[in-house]
Amino acid sequence: MESSARLLSRKESYAKVELSVHEARAEGKRILAMIVELDRFYRVIDTKGTDFGHEVLDVMMNRLIELSKQLAGSEPPVLSNWGSHSFLLLLYISKEDSEFDVCWQAAEAMKHAAERPVPDGDSELYFTASIGACYFPQDGLTGEALICRAESAVQQSKENGGNRITFYKSEDTDRMNRRIAIESGLRPALYQRQFHLSYQPIYRLGDGRLRGLEALIRWNHPELGVISPKEFIPIAEHSGLIIPIGEWVIRESCKMLARIRKYGLHDLRMSINISPLQLHDPSFMNTLLNVLEENRLEPSSIELEITEHYLFHSSETAVTALSRLRATGVRIALDDFGTGYSSFSNLKQLPIHCLKIDKSFIQKIDLQGAERHIVESIIGLVQKLGVEVIAEGVEYEGQYRLLKEWGCNYVQGYLLGTPMEPTMMDTSMFRRAANTEERVESGRSHDDGKSSNAAECRIYCPQ
Repeated sequence: MESSARLLSRKESYAKVELSVHEARAEGKRILAMIVELDRFYRVIDTKGTDFGHEVLDVMMNRLIELSKQLAGSEPPVLSNWGSHSFLLLLYISKEDSEFDVCWQAAEAMKHAAERPVPDGDSELYFTASIGACYFPQDGLTGEALICRAESAVQQSKENGGNRITFYKSEDTDRMNRRIAIESGLRPALYQRQFHLSYQPIYRLGDGRLRGLEALIRWNHPELGVISPKEFIPIAEHSGLIIPIGEWVIRESCKMLARIRKYGLHDLRMSINISPLQLHDPSFMNTLLNVLEENRLEPSSIELEITEHYLFHSSETAVTALSRLRATGVRIALDDFGTGYSSFSNLKQLPIHCLKIDKSFIQKIDLQGAERHIVESIIGLVQKLGVEVIAEGVEYEGQYRLLKEWGCNYVQGYLLGTPMEPTMMDTSMFRRAANTEERVESGRSHDDGKSSNAAECRIYCPQ
């Protein structure tokens, strides 16, 4: 392998970066700061050992030293080790240069250098690199600020899949600060009862009767306001808090279903969204069955929903856990079908009772487009596999009619009912369950089946 040369240590780098920023400020110069990180370098350590890993880093170090000297011209660059498999580089930018073009070319050159093959006996290894970059003085007026901005940018590169160059944007810091605020607020939110559930009805298309409800978690943060589940659920999964939060959702949903059944509606089901991380929790199944027993509910009254993306990419452990749950009588639904890597060959192997077609397809079926034929085909094929179909996001009477014509089993959406707080639900909602057809008919628009005001079609809003 190539011979090694010495780089600045991390402590030396901080001092050198501050000195470089001080000189640039005094002389009116600009600086490009970059962090170059090798993607998934842990795999080299796992398969080849730490000694070989150090040799690879020596090769990368020499390449970057040579390239940085070429890029710097008359101004000496700053290059240092910045982590177990990352490097920090500072380059001065001439006032005469087109800033973005020069910086992008420099970042691309560093990326290409890191991606050149590394000899490994008679073969070669190939790597990819994630790069985060920022400017002085636009992105920071101190060495510490520049380093923080570059680290934020490289983190963005990694979160987007790696193998890319990302230049810092001020929105990155705002996004990171918000993420930190959400993560720190999740634990007290659970114990301070900041979470609540809304329930959206699901109806049978065959007879128009109420089939059940889907429990939807909501969070009203005391400072940040309403936070979407799409934003805080991934953070809860990353922090591990999805386990206690998920248990809370199950308990509250089952309590609600038990209260509803006091009105004699014993055939209603409660749909609950779960995370694959819950399936990896050894106590999940016992917890669920205990909650059902506490509320005197049979397992078939609960339908667990897991998104298509998660299920197709879950481990064998998660699929096995779903199979065990199905064996107890708990129903399993595949949510958001059509948004991920859909495969009917995989679908028949999954332990599911029901499939929910994503609303992005349903919203366009009343138009003469591909979605119309796709949804009709999905309904027919899935039902031949013995799986029921729910159409999500039904908003207009025209969509409802088409789905009924195609033989879809169930529908859900604003045409039939918005998510409601428990305090806003009353017995009249359940008494009206058999009148879905009449309600849809009364909400029909005279403009090609579409209402100019969506509220006209929301037939089960609170009175």
